[in-house]
Amino acid sequence: MSPAPGGRAALSIILVGLVAWGCRGPIIINEPRSAEIETTLFLIGDAGDPDPRNIGVPLESLTVQAAAAPQRSIVVFLGDNVYPAGIPEDGHAEWADARRRLEAQVRAVPPGARGIFIPGNHDWGHEQAFGLYSIRLQEKMIASLAQGRDVRMLPGNGCPGPVTIDTGRLRLITLDTQWWLHDFIVKDDATKCTNTMGGVTAELRTQVRAPGDKRVVVVAAHHPLMTGGEHGGYCGFTGPFRRFVASSQDVLSGKNRRMRDSLENAFIAAPPLVFAAGHDHSLQVLRGGRSVRYILVSGAGSAAKGSCAVTLRESNYTSPHRSGFMRLDIVRDGGVLLRVFRYGDMGGGGLSYATWLEERP
Repeated sequence: MSPAPGGRAALSIILVGLVAWGCRGPIIINEPRSAEIETTLFLIGDAGDPDPRNIGVPLESLTVQAAAAPQRSIVVFLGDNVYPAGIPEDGHAEWADARRRLEAQVRAVPPGARGIFIPGNHDWGHEQAFGLYSIRLQEKMIASLAQGRDVRMLPGNGCPGPVTIDTGRLRLITLDTQWWLHDFIVKDDATKCTNTMGGVTAELRTQVRAPGDKRVVVVAAHHPLMTGGEHGGYCGFTGPFRRFVASSQDVLSGKNRRMRDSLENAFIAAPPLVFAAGHDHSLQVLRGGRSVRYILVSGAGSAAKGSCAVTLRESNYTSPHRSGFMRLDIVRDGGVLLRVFRYGDMGGGGLSYATWLEERP
Protein backbone atom coordinates (compact mmCIF):
# COMPACT_ATOMS: atom_id res chain seq x y z
CA MET A 1 0.00 0.00 0.00
CA SER A 2 1.33 3.48 -0.86
CA PRO A 3 1.55 6.14 1.84
CA ALA A 4 -1.15 8.79 1.78
CA PRO A 5 -0.22 11.77 -0.41
CA GLY A 6 0.98 14.88 1.45
CA GLY A 7 1.27 13.12 4.81
CA ARG A 8 4.07 10.65 4.22
CA ALA A 9 5.98 9.48 7.23
CA ALA A 10 9.68 8.89 6.66
CA LEU A 11 9.95 5.95 4.34
CA SER A 12 12.12 3.00 5.21
CA ILE A 13 13.63 2.12 1.87
CA ILE A 14 16.06 -0.49 0.69
CA LEU A 15 18.50 0.47 -2.04
CA VAL A 16 20.98 -2.06 -3.30
CA GLY A 17 24.45 -0.82 -4.27
CA LEU A 18 27.76 -2.47 -4.87
CA VAL A 19 30.49 -1.22 -2.56
CA ALA A 20 34.20 -1.37 -3.32
CA TRP A 21 35.81 -4.62 -2.19
CA GLY A 22 32.64 -6.56 -2.79
CA CYS A 23 28.94 -6.38 -2.07
CA ARG A 24 28.07 -5.49 1.51
CA GLY A 25 24.41 -6.19 1.12
CA PRO A 26 21.41 -3.86 0.87
CA ILE A 27 21.57 -0.23 2.00
CA ILE A 28 18.79 0.46 4.48
CA ILE A 29 18.03 4.05 5.39
CA ASN A 30 15.15 6.06 6.75
CA GLU A 31 14.82 8.61 4.00
CA PRO A 32 13.47 11.95 5.22
CA ARG A 33 10.57 13.61 3.46
CA SER A 34 11.55 16.40 1.11
CA ALA A 35 9.81 18.98 3.30
CA GLU A 36 12.00 17.95 6.27
CA ILE A 37 15.27 18.64 4.46
CA GLU A 38 16.54 22.13 5.21
CA THR A 39 19.76 22.14 3.14
CA THR A 40 21.28 19.74 0.62
CA LEU A 41 25.04 19.94 0.15
CA PHE A 42 26.60 18.28 -2.90
CA LEU A 43 30.34 17.54 -2.72
CA ILE A 44 32.24 16.85 -5.93
CA GLY A 45 35.96 17.33 -6.44
CA ASP A 46 38.54 17.12 -9.23
CA ALA A 47 35.87 17.55 -11.87
CA GLY A 48 38.10 19.68 -14.11
CA ASP A 49 38.65 17.11 -16.84
CA PRO A 50 35.25 16.59 -18.50
CA ASP A 51 35.20 14.86 -21.86
CA PRO A 52 34.67 17.48 -24.61
CA ARG A 53 32.03 15.23 -26.17
CA ASN A 54 30.20 14.36 -22.96
CA ILE A 55 29.91 16.16 -19.62
CA GLY A 56 29.92 12.85 -17.75
CA VAL A 57 27.45 10.97 -15.60
CA PRO A 58 28.51 12.41 -12.19
CA LEU A 59 27.85 16.02 -13.24
CA GLU A 60 24.66 15.11 -15.06
CA SER A 61 23.29 13.11 -12.11
CA LEU A 62 24.24 15.86 -9.64
CA THR A 63 22.44 18.45 -11.77
CA VAL A 64 19.26 16.40 -11.88
CA GLN A 65 19.27 15.91 -8.10
CA ALA A 66 20.02 19.57 -7.33
CA ALA A 67 17.36 20.74 -9.78
CA ALA A 68 14.70 18.85 -7.79
CA ALA A 69 15.00 21.43 -4.98
CA PRO A 70 17.40 24.18 -6.15
CA GLN A 71 16.40 26.69 -3.48
CA ARG A 72 17.94 24.53 -0.77
CA SER A 73 20.86 23.08 -2.78
CA ILE A 74 24.53 24.08 -2.54
CA VAL A 75 26.99 22.49 -4.96
CA VAL A 76 30.59 22.56 -3.73
CA PHE A 77 33.40 21.82 -6.20
CA LEU A 78 36.34 20.69 -4.06
CA GLY A 79 39.19 21.96 -6.20
CA ASP A 80 41.17 21.00 -9.30
CA ASN A 81 38.40 22.62 -11.29
CA VAL A 82 40.60 22.99 -14.39
CA TYR A 83 43.22 20.45 -15.45
CA PRO A 84 46.09 20.43 -16.00
CA ALA A 85 47.23 23.89 -14.88
CA GLY A 86 44.27 26.16 -14.21
CA ILE A 87 43.39 29.14 -16.40
CA PRO A 88 46.19 30.51 -18.60
CA GLU A 89 46.28 34.04 -19.96
CA ASP A 90 43.96 34.81 -22.86
CA GLY A 91 45.76 34.13 -26.12
CA HIS A 92 47.45 30.93 -25.01
CA ALA A 93 46.56 27.81 -26.97
CA GLU A 94 45.15 26.14 -23.83
CA TRP A 95 42.81 29.01 -22.91
CA ALA A 96 39.74 27.85 -24.87
CA ASP A 97 39.94 24.29 -23.54
CA ALA A 98 40.44 25.54 -19.96
CA ARG A 99 37.34 27.68 -20.31
CA ARG A 100 35.38 24.73 -21.72
CA ARG A 101 36.34 22.59 -18.72
CA LEU A 102 35.22 25.24 -16.24
CA GLU A 103 32.02 26.06 -18.13
CA ALA A 104 30.88 22.42 -17.95
CA GLN A 105 30.91 22.64 -14.16
CA VAL A 106 29.32 26.08 -13.89
CA ARG A 107 26.48 24.86 -16.13
CA ALA A 108 26.03 21.82 -13.89
CA VAL A 109 24.72 24.13 -11.13
CA PRO A 110 20.99 24.41 -11.92
CA PRO A 111 19.24 27.81 -11.83
CA GLY A 112 18.29 28.75 -8.28
CA ALA A 113 21.00 26.60 -6.66
CA ARG A 114 24.20 27.99 -5.17
CA GLY A 115 27.58 26.97 -6.57
CA ILE A 116 30.93 27.24 -4.77
CA PHE A 117 34.31 26.54 -6.35
CA ILE A 118 37.20 25.87 -3.97
CA PRO A 119 40.73 26.21 -5.37
CA GLY A 120 42.98 23.16 -5.77
CA ASN A 121 46.67 22.73 -6.54
CA HIS A 122 46.09 22.38 -10.29
CA ASP A 123 44.05 25.59 -10.24
CA TRP A 124 47.11 27.37 -8.81
CA GLY A 125 48.91 26.91 -12.14
CA HIS A 126 49.78 23.32 -11.21
CA GLU A 127 51.79 24.68 -8.25
CA GLN A 128 53.98 26.90 -10.45
CA ALA A 129 55.00 30.56 -10.12
CA PHE A 130 52.00 31.68 -12.19
CA GLY A 131 49.66 30.21 -9.56
CA LEU A 132 48.38 33.32 -7.78
CA TYR A 133 47.58 35.03 -11.07
CA SER A 134 45.96 31.86 -12.45
CA ILE A 135 43.63 31.42 -9.51
CA ARG A 136 42.47 35.02 -9.86
CA LEU A 137 41.83 34.46 -13.57
CA GLN A 138 39.67 31.45 -12.68
CA GLU A 139 37.67 33.48 -10.17
CA LYS A 140 36.94 36.12 -12.81
CA MET A 141 35.99 33.49 -15.38
CA ILE A 142 33.57 31.80 -12.96
CA ALA A 143 31.87 35.15 -12.31
CA SER A 144 31.59 35.74 -16.06
CA LEU A 145 30.20 32.27 -16.79
CA ALA A 146 27.73 32.50 -13.89
CA GLN A 147 25.94 35.41 -15.61
CA GLY A 148 24.55 36.82 -12.38
CA ARG A 149 23.72 33.50 -10.70
CA ASP A 150 25.06 32.74 -7.20
CA VAL A 151 28.09 30.79 -8.44
CA ARG A 152 31.52 31.93 -7.25
CA MET A 153 34.95 30.98 -5.99
CA LEU A 154 35.45 30.82 -2.22
CA PRO A 155 37.89 31.77 -0.82
CA GLY A 156 38.58 34.36 -3.49
CA ASN A 157 41.45 36.62 -4.58
CA GLY A 158 44.07 34.00 -3.71
CA CYS A 159 43.20 34.27 0.00
CA PRO A 160 43.39 31.25 2.29
CA GLY A 161 40.08 31.82 4.08
CA PRO A 162 38.28 30.77 6.15
CA VAL A 163 35.10 32.00 4.47
CA THR A 164 31.90 31.08 6.28
CA ILE A 165 28.36 30.63 4.95
CA ASP A 166 25.49 30.15 7.40
CA THR A 167 22.19 28.76 6.18
CA GLY A 168 19.77 27.22 8.65
CA ARG A 169 21.57 24.70 10.83
CA LEU A 170 24.51 24.48 8.42
CA ARG A 171 27.73 26.40 8.84
CA LEU A 172 29.88 25.79 5.75
CA ILE A 173 33.51 26.92 6.07
CA THR A 174 35.68 27.01 2.95
CA LEU A 175 39.49 26.97 2.89
CA ASP A 176 42.12 27.26 0.18
CA THR A 177 44.65 24.70 1.39
CA GLN A 178 46.96 25.16 -1.62
CA TRP A 179 47.78 28.58 -0.16
CA TRP A 180 49.53 26.72 2.68
CA LEU A 181 51.54 24.54 0.31
CA HIS A 182 52.41 26.87 -2.56
CA ASP A 183 56.16 27.40 -3.09
CA PHE A 184 55.81 30.76 -4.83
CA ILE A 185 54.27 34.17 -4.08
CA VAL A 186 50.89 33.98 -2.32
CA LYS A 187 50.61 37.67 -1.41
CA ASP A 188 50.94 40.89 -3.41
CA ASP A 189 49.60 44.45 -3.37
CA ALA A 190 46.11 43.20 -4.32
CA THR A 191 45.91 40.84 -1.32
CA LYS A 192 43.45 42.15 1.27
CA CYS A 193 42.99 39.33 3.75
CA THR A 194 44.54 37.44 6.63
CA ASN A 195 47.76 36.12 5.17
CA THR A 196 49.73 34.45 7.94
CA MET A 197 49.40 30.84 9.05
CA GLY A 198 48.86 31.90 12.65
CA GLY A 199 46.17 34.38 11.62
CA VAL A 200 44.32 31.84 9.50
CA THR A 201 44.44 29.24 12.30
CA ALA A 202 43.14 31.72 14.87
CA GLU A 203 40.29 32.82 12.61
CA LEU A 204 39.39 29.22 11.83
CA ARG A 205 39.35 28.37 15.54
CA THR A 206 36.73 31.08 16.01
CA GLN A 207 34.63 30.15 12.97
CA VAL A 208 34.17 26.47 13.85
CA ARG A 209 32.42 27.55 17.06
CA ALA A 210 29.05 28.05 15.42
CA PRO A 211 26.56 29.80 17.74
CA GLY A 212 23.22 28.24 18.52
CA ASP A 213 21.96 24.73 19.13
CA LYS A 214 22.25 21.72 16.82
CA ARG A 215 24.57 23.47 14.39
CA VAL A 216 26.16 21.35 11.67
CA VAL A 217 29.70 22.49 10.81
CA VAL A 218 31.19 21.31 7.52
CA VAL A 219 34.70 22.42 6.53
CA ALA A 220 35.45 22.12 2.81
CA ALA A 221 38.92 22.26 1.23
CA HIS A 222 40.92 20.54 -1.50
CA HIS A 223 43.53 18.58 0.48
CA PRO A 224 42.27 15.85 2.85
CA LEU A 225 43.34 15.38 6.46
CA MET A 226 43.59 11.62 5.82
CA THR A 227 43.35 9.41 2.74
CA GLY A 228 43.85 5.84 1.67
CA GLY A 229 44.72 6.95 -1.85
CA GLU A 230 47.89 7.85 -3.72
CA HIS A 231 48.44 11.07 -1.78
CA GLY A 232 48.39 9.02 1.41
CA GLY A 233 51.36 6.92 0.26
CA TYR A 234 49.30 3.97 -0.93
CA CYS A 235 48.53 2.39 -4.30
CA GLY A 236 50.52 1.40 -7.33
CA PHE A 237 54.22 1.22 -7.95
CA THR A 238 54.97 4.76 -6.76
CA GLY A 239 52.85 4.66 -3.61
CA PRO A 240 55.47 3.34 -1.16
CA PHE A 241 58.10 5.77 -2.48
CA ARG A 242 55.85 8.70 -1.60
CA ARG A 243 56.40 7.80 2.03
CA PHE A 244 60.08 8.65 1.71
CA VAL A 245 60.19 11.27 -1.05
CA ALA A 246 56.81 12.93 -0.58
CA SER A 247 55.91 16.17 -2.32
CA SER A 248 53.95 18.85 -0.48
CA GLN A 249 50.83 17.41 -2.10
CA ASP A 250 51.19 14.19 -0.08
CA VAL A 251 50.02 13.86 3.52
CA LEU A 252 53.39 12.46 4.64
CA SER A 253 55.40 15.51 3.58
CA GLY A 254 56.60 17.91 6.25
CA LYS A 255 54.82 20.94 4.76
CA ASN A 256 51.53 19.07 4.39
CA ARG A 257 51.82 17.70 7.93
CA ARG A 258 52.35 21.20 9.35
CA MET A 259 49.26 22.42 7.53
CA ARG A 260 47.14 19.54 8.80
CA ASP A 261 48.46 19.95 12.36
CA SER A 262 47.48 23.63 12.27
CA LEU A 263 43.98 22.87 10.97
CA GLU A 264 43.36 20.10 13.45
CA ASN A 265 44.63 22.29 16.29
CA ALA A 266 42.00 24.86 15.29
CA PHE A 267 39.27 22.19 15.34
CA ILE A 268 40.09 20.41 18.59
CA ALA A 269 37.98 22.57 20.94
CA ALA A 270 34.90 22.42 18.68
CA PRO A 271 35.25 19.49 16.25
CA PRO A 272 33.32 19.91 12.96
CA LEU A 273 30.99 17.14 11.91
CA VAL A 274 32.69 16.86 8.50
CA PHE A 275 35.95 17.80 6.82
CA ALA A 276 35.31 17.38 3.08
CA ALA A 277 38.06 17.32 0.46
CA GLY A 278 39.04 15.99 -2.94
CA HIS A 279 42.62 15.63 -4.26
CA ASP A 280 42.62 11.83 -4.39
CA HIS A 281 40.39 10.64 -7.24
CA SER A 282 38.27 8.24 -5.24
CA LEU A 283 35.33 8.19 -2.82
CA GLN A 284 36.16 7.61 0.85
CA VAL A 285 34.26 7.96 4.12
CA LEU A 286 36.60 7.90 7.14
CA ARG A 287 36.19 8.30 10.89
CA GLY A 288 38.12 11.38 11.91
CA GLY A 289 39.02 11.14 15.59
CA ARG A 290 39.31 13.91 18.18
CA SER A 291 39.53 16.94 15.87
CA VAL A 292 36.77 16.08 13.37
CA ARG A 293 34.10 13.39 13.39
CA TYR A 294 34.18 12.41 9.71
CA ILE A 295 36.58 12.95 6.81
CA LEU A 296 35.03 12.72 3.36
CA VAL A 297 37.20 12.36 0.26
CA SER A 298 35.08 13.11 -2.81
CA GLY A 299 37.57 13.67 -5.61
CA ALA A 300 36.01 11.47 -8.27
CA GLY A 301 34.32 14.12 -10.40
CA SER A 302 36.15 13.23 -13.63
CA ALA A 303 35.49 9.77 -15.01
CA ALA A 304 38.87 9.64 -16.75
CA LYS A 305 40.80 10.23 -13.53
CA GLY A 306 39.49 7.54 -11.17
CA SER A 307 42.35 6.13 -9.09
CA CYS A 308 42.95 3.53 -6.44
CA ALA A 309 42.30 3.74 -2.71
CA VAL A 310 42.83 1.19 0.04
CA THR A 311 40.65 0.47 3.05
CA LEU A 312 42.16 1.92 6.24
CA ARG A 313 41.21 1.02 9.78
CA GLU A 314 39.37 4.36 9.88
CA SER A 315 37.43 3.59 6.68
CA ASN A 316 33.66 3.22 6.70
CA TYR A 317 33.49 3.14 2.91
CA THR A 318 36.01 3.07 0.06
CA SER A 319 35.38 3.17 -3.68
CA PRO A 320 38.41 3.27 -6.02
CA HIS A 321 38.54 3.59 -9.80
CA ARG A 322 35.02 4.98 -10.08
CA SER A 323 33.61 8.45 -10.62
CA GLY A 324 30.94 9.96 -8.41
CA PHE A 325 30.01 12.49 -5.75
CA MET A 326 28.57 12.78 -2.25
CA ARG A 327 25.38 14.34 -0.93
CA LEU A 328 24.58 15.59 2.57
CA ASP A 329 20.93 16.19 3.49
CA ILE A 330 20.57 18.29 6.64
CA VAL A 331 17.22 17.72 8.30
CA ARG A 332 15.62 20.74 9.92
CA ASP A 333 14.87 19.17 13.31
CA GLY A 334 18.00 17.03 13.52
CA GLY A 335 19.86 14.48 11.47
CA VAL A 336 22.42 14.59 8.66
CA LEU A 337 22.15 11.92 5.97
CA LEU A 338 25.19 11.13 3.82
CA ARG A 339 24.73 9.42 0.48
CA VAL A 340 27.50 8.40 -1.92
CA PHE A 341 26.76 8.00 -5.63
CA ARG A 342 29.26 6.23 -7.87
CA TYR A 343 29.32 5.31 -11.54
CA GLY A 344 31.15 2.84 -13.75
CA ASP A 345 33.10 3.40 -16.92
CA MET A 346 30.01 2.82 -19.06
CA GLY A 347 27.88 5.21 -17.00
CA GLY A 348 25.86 2.71 -14.96
CA GLY A 349 25.60 3.05 -11.22
CA GLY A 350 23.91 5.18 -8.58
CA LEU A 351 23.60 5.12 -4.81
CA SER A 352 26.32 2.90 -3.32
CA TYR A 353 26.49 3.94 0.35
CA ALA A 354 24.29 5.77 2.86
CA THR A 355 24.54 6.51 6.56
CA TRP A 356 23.37 9.04 9.12
CA LEU A 357 26.37 11.13 10.24
CA GLU A 358 24.12 12.80 12.77
CA GLU A 359 21.29 10.62 14.02
CA ARG A 360 17.72 11.83 13.88
CA PRO A 361 16.15 12.63 17.27
